Amino acid sequence: MSILAKIQPKPRFWLKAFLLLLPFLSVVAVYFVFDPFMVLHRYKRFDNTHVMLGEAYVGWQNYMANRDSIPFNSFIMGNSCTMAFRSDEWEKHLDHSDRAVRFFDTGESLGGVCQKLQVLDSAGAPIKHVLVVANKTMLKDIFPMQENGHLFAPEAAKVSPLEFQLSFLQKFLDPNIAIPYLGYLASGKYSSYMKGVISPDAPIREPYTNNFINPHEKEIQRLGERYWQRYKTEFTPRREAGKEEERTVYCEQLKLLRKIRAVCDKHGADLKFIIGPEYNQKRTNHEDIALLKAILGASSVWDFTGINPYTSDIRNYYDRGHFRPEVGKQLLEFIYQKKNS
Repeated sequence: MSILAKIQPKPRFWLKAFLLLLPFLSVVAVYFVFDPFMVLHRYKRFDNTHVMLGEAYVGWQNYMANRDSIPFNSFIMGNSCTMAFRSDEWEKHLDHSDRAVRFFDTGESLGGVCQKLQVLDSAGAPIKHVLVVANKTMLKDIFPMQENGHLFAPEAAKVSPLEFQLSFLQKFLDPNIAIPYLGYLASGKYSSYMKGVISPDAPIREPYTNNFINPHEKEIQRLGERYWQRYKTEFTPRREAGKEEERTVYCEQLKLLRKIRAVCDKHGADLKFIIGPEYNQKRTNHEDIALLKAILGASSVWDFTGINPYTSDIRNYYDRGHFRPEVGKQLLEFIYQKKNS
C-alpha cells in the first residue's frame, strides 16, 4: 500500500493539489526572489541585467529615481530611433545647466508620446526642452500601447498599483517568458531559444541618461565596409525612393498634437519634432507636414525623409529601421544652426 493510500481522502486531495501546484509555486517564488523585470523594488540603475526590460518602464523609473540628484528638464521621446540622439550631443545645443534624459518606448505611438508628456507634467517635472523622434508608423498610431511590455506607471495605465504589479507577474508566468528566463538563470549563458527575453549582449543601456549603445557599432568598427556586405539582405533596393507617403495625420492625430503643444506651452518648452531619415527614402506627405507645422509651429517640425545626403548612404544605417548616432549628431547640428541663424 502506498503512503498516499494511507492518508485520509481530504488531506490526500490537498496534498495532491499541492504537489500539482508545486512547479507553479516555484516559478512564482523565483519571480519574487529575483525580480526579473526590476519592478518589485526601486532601482537607480538598469544597466546590470541581461533581461530585456520594458523600455517605457525603465525610462520612467530612471527619471523618478534620479530627478532629485540630476536636474533633468529635457526629454528625448519617441520610438527606438531615439537611439541615434544621445543626450550629451543634444545638451551641446542647450543651456549649460540643462540635463537631458531619454524617455522612449519600443514601437512608440503618438498617443504614447502624449501620455508620457502628460504624466511628466502631472508629476511636477520641469519641462524645458522636448525632442520627439517620429516616423510614419508613430504618427499613425493614436493609442498608447497597453501590453505588459509597455506599461510604465499605474497612473498612466489607470489601474491600481496592485493591478499594475499583477500584470508583470502574469507576464512572467507565460511559458514563453518563464522558460527562457529560468534557462538563463540556471546556465548563465544565452541560447537562441531565449531571443526576445534575454539579451545576448552585455547591458547596452547607459545609467542615468538611458542612452542606448547599439552592439552593431562595435561590429562596424571591427568589420568596416564588410558590415554592410554581411547584412546586404537587410538593405533591399529602394524602389519607391522619392515617392510621397499617403496621408497619416487626421482628426485624432490633430487632437493629440494639440495636447502635446499644450503641455509644451504650459511649461514654455522648446519643442523639436523630428521625422527621421527613413531608409526607404519615401517622403512624408506634404499635407501631413503642413498640419504638423500649423499645430506645433513651423520652427518645431523637421522632416528628413526622402532622398537626401542622410538617406543616400547606407553606412548611416544599422538596418532598414535604425540610423546611427553620427546621423543624429548631424541632424542636431543642422537644426540648431538653422535656429541660431
